[in-house]
Amino acid sequence: MAEPSHKTLEEAAEWFAILRDGQASNEHKSDWRKWLDDKPENKTAWLYVEKISEGFQPLQQTPDPHNTADNLYNANQRLRQRRRLLSGMASIAVIGFVGHFSWNRKWFPDSVMALAADYHTGVGQQTDITLPDGTQIWLNTASAINVDYTVQQRRIELLHGEIFIETAKDVGRSFVVDTSQGRLTALGTQFNVMSQQQDIELAVYEGSVSVHTNNDHYVELQAGETSRFNQNQIMPKQNAITARQAWRDGLLVAEDMTLQELIAELNRYQYGYINIADEVAQLKVYGSFPLADNDRVLTMLTTVLPIQVRQVFPGWIILEPIQR
Repeated sequence: MAEPSHKTLEEAAEWFAILRDGQASNEHKSDWRKWLDDKPENKTAWLYVEKISEGFQPLQQTPDPHNTADNLYNANQRLRQRRRLLSGMASIAVIGFVGHFSWNRKWFPDSVMALAADYHTGVGQQTDITLPDGTQIWLNTASAINVDYTVQQRRIELLHGEIFIETAKDVGRSFVVDTSQGRLTALGTQFNVMSQQQDIELAVYEGSVSVHTNNDHYVELQAGETSRFNQNQIMPKQNAITARQAWRDGLLVAEDMTLQELIAELNRYQYGYINIADEVAQLKVYGSFPLADNDRVLTMLTTVLPIQVRQVFPGWIILEPIQR
């Protein structure tokens, strides 16, 4: 489902505000239905607005909405030791519960097994772990992995999100990362793997990593190379951006990045949603931005760019041109 345009989202938000206050006339309701039926994009935008509103309403009523949502996510860690005992019905029940708080697949991993993963992070959280062989793995926001070490093989299963791996040397055992689209094989390397909606992004910073997709496509990436792939194809190699690793230090480094690209990245680290007006979406952004302080990022952006911040309702912010 393609994301609606800024203009259509604005219209949907305006209709939501009119209908929500309980003062809408029959004429208003009739006009809203005509707008809704006018084109498919309008219905999609309305769905966005409804889901944002539904997702935030129960959380906004708590003293600390952010902490409440994190607690809901982290409570599932209790399932970790019982992963193999979870029945299908129990997993579905948990998914149904947390699904009420999710509107765009960011809040919780979309894999049932992610609820009982060996390691996971909530939205906006990062953590790092050291495995018994000395391998280090950093988990980015809303990420989940399983670890399966045997005598023959060291295996990581990426269930959701993004990880950075610095492998320890082990001549006798290969190191593999299994994803939804294929398997990565590496030895003595540093590389970043991100699971996106329909593909996997791999960036290699040291050594080499081979990609073997589920449908038997193959490529090998060397240090300084990046590519995206799914089970059916592997995209052409490109130069890896060194600054992309900065998330491990809690930073988003923008080098010739558009405002649209920057905000798409920031949206991964928060429960809310930042929308951008088309007129400012392609503005260029440079600098380092703290991932844990969204308000500060927005202040920094409004200081250097001709934009202003407008809050539509809790959980939804719009960046738009400064009104002269």
